[in-house]
Amino acid sequence: MNFLNSAFGSRVARRRVIMVIATVGILFGALTSSGLMEVARRGVFDPGHFVDAQGAIILTSILALYLGVMAADVLLLDLFNTFGLPTSTTVSIVSELVGASIAVALWTNGEGVQGALGVINSGPVLGIYTAIFLSVVTAFVSAAAVMFLVRVVYGHDLKASFPRWGWLWTGVSFAAMAYFVLFKGLQGAAILDEGTMSTLRDGIFWILGGVFLVAGGMAVVWRHRPARVIGAIVLTGTGALSIAFAGNDLVNFIGPSVAAFQAVLVEGIDLSGRVETPAWALLLAGAIMVTALARSQKARRVTDTEIRLAAQGHTKQRFRKSRIGAALVTLGYACLGLVGRLTPGGLRSRVEGRTAPPPLDPSAPPYDLLRASVNLTVAALLISIGTANGLPLSTTYITFMAAMGASLGDRTWRAADAEQRVTGILVVLGGWLITGLIAAAGAFVMASLIVLTGTAGLPIVAVLVAFGVWRLGRVRQPEPEHG
Repeated sequence: MNFLNSAFGSRVARRRVIMVIATVGILFGALTSSGLMEVARRGVFDPGHFVDAQGAIILTSILALYLGVMAADVLLLDLFNTFGLPTSTTVSIVSELVGASIAVALWTNGEGVQGALGVINSGPVLGIYTAIFLSVVTAFVSAAAVMFLVRVVYGHDLKASFPRWGWLWTGVSFAAMAYFVLFKGLQGAAILDEGTMSTLRDGIFWILGGVFLVAGGMAVVWRHRPARVIGAIVLTGTGALSIAFAGNDLVNFIGPSVAAFQAVLVEGIDLSGRVETPAWALLLAGAIMVTALARSQKARRVTDTEIRLAAQGHTKQRFRKSRIGAALVTLGYACLGLVGRLTPGGLRSRVEGRTAPPPLDPSAPPYDLLRASVNLTVAALLISIGTANGLPLSTTYITFMAAMGASLGDRTWRAADAEQRVTGILVVLGGWLITGLIAAAGAFVMASLIVLTGTAGLPIVAVLVAFGVWRLGRVRQPEPEHG
């Protein structure tokens, strides 16, 4: 739901239209994906520790590992979704692979704790965590800065500013989306061979320049209809993010299940190499995901949380005030006051006139279209830059923090609810910090149960997962208002 919150929050189109775009994007991304499981290729753990003397995979060990991962993952994600808190499938999967592989090595290799810890490729794992959490800060700061500058240029009266400057933001946004689709959505896609991708990379500046000119020309033609042009940016960004998610993140999400499946049926499979996910598995997972997006109340709670935290004007928040939130708000106002005193009076007055929020219309959507386009453009650009440079990123973290940063840069927070918004963001961030610990511990427990109890462990784990899902399904939460 994270890549849909801008479209839902801005009410750029009817819910059915947004869902159709997301559906097409997910299914297209699933069908065109090469299916290469990135988490396995990065080597979270060394499968060489789970082979016999002849070099063959020890199926009981590898199946215990992957079953432990998926059992813990179902419960973890359902827990976060129940309370409407966004979390990352990438971080959870990586952490669960760490916990489960340590558990299996501990109980099967006979080398003690030190030997079990040696199963983990600590360098790549640390790199994954570092890059992901640095991207959180980068996304927030970048989105806040870009939103502030865009608002200074365009103000709140797009009918007055867009005819003159609309071509600039339209060209930049569509160029960013094109770059994103090429380097994230279609990176390694089955429909593009390496030669074609190399040609595209070599001509990237010409391609992006052409996209900029065409998009800018469209904005000039439709300069008196800014809502239509910016709405096209939002819908295009929504489709691009859905393609990228299905083409890349979805592979990691179902990767352990597919790896376990192939370990049984594909003789001589190298789980640390190029593990390819069958197209039918991606398509099936994509279809299930589309159904959940359309039908799940828990999915709508995630969207509701994000939209409330980033909505313009005073909005009823789900989180209470906290001392930490109050301290950060006070610090923020002090910093803004210092910047204001250092800024020349004439410039300060002009910026204030351009960025001051207008009186809130009760019927207005939580986001305006311009901010929704900034959310998607900044998220797409950061994800594509990271992917092009080989950095592991979480689309969840970047899209969420981009929306939060843009809301701050757009001056949507008011004194009445600023503390609650900050507290809400801190709760989400805190959830992210403990996701790794909970995921690793849960997978360790599940994998240990399977290894130590043998065949009896399978029904025990199945019952635990079923009970957990049933119990979480009975938790009563307020019905979502948005999305």
